[in-house]
Amino acid sequence: MFGHFYNESLRKLTVGFGTLFDEVYVVRSNSDGTQNNKLQVPITYSSKEKFIRRLNEQSGISDTTKVEITLPRMSFELGSIDYDPTRHLNKTNSRVKRVNGANPYRSFQEVPYNVSFSLYLYSRSMDDNLQMIEQIIPYFAPEFIVTLKLNNIEQNLDVPIVLTNVAVQEQYEGNFLDRRIIASSLNFVCKTRLYSPINQKQVIVGANINFAELFGDGTTGDIAATGGASGDIADYTEKGFGYD
Repeated sequence: MFGHFYNESLRKLTVGFGTLFDEVYVVRSNSDGTQNNKLQVPITYSSKEKFIRRLNEQSGISDTTKVEITLPRMSFELGSIDYDPTRHLNKTNSRVKRVNGANPYRSFQEVPYNVSFSLYLYSRSMDDNLQMIEQIIPYFAPEFIVTLKLNNIEQNLDVPIVLTNVAVQEQYEGNFLDRRIIASSLNFVCKTRLYSPINQKQVIVGANINFAELFGDGTTGDIAATGGASGDIADYTEKGFGYD
């Protein structure tokens, strides 16, 4: 029953989510208001705990030089995957995608799921963190719709991404030698779909139907025999054979 297949639906959703935030900037200004420096905030896939640990540990490029990770930065991670019964459709339905010059793609009805993501914003100063937050949350009111090509059947799927929570966290517990880290978190829910195996199957272009008549003595006899039509999909449509 459970043969191997991989539509890369979750992978493409994860990549699409991270791409939304690859153009966030932090601007440093002088006392007179002129722009001093503009930094593009890098983003990577990493959990919050691993990132905080990396911030607290120094990495050495030589015996005398110690380099810390550069801030500001962003990271995100995939969370829970929950079934959404409110978008449920008949699971016995099938999906067909026609392809010119090739067999059509077929699959059973997709299954609706809510996929949660967490986005983390790291900075040394509160102003840098607030700049990143303010460049993100105005686009979610409370959702932002992205169009993804998930597979050969669903070429353009609109996926609503809903912002559910924003929390600004300043970690300052400890002694005076501990580093100050501001790590805000933004939680999102993506309303996507997951698909069963997608196969290419040949089109049925012929059919044979036999009719039989039951006589009074209990015997049967053929009263009609019709040969099936043949041709491509266009021929079937013209002859009244619906195809979907």
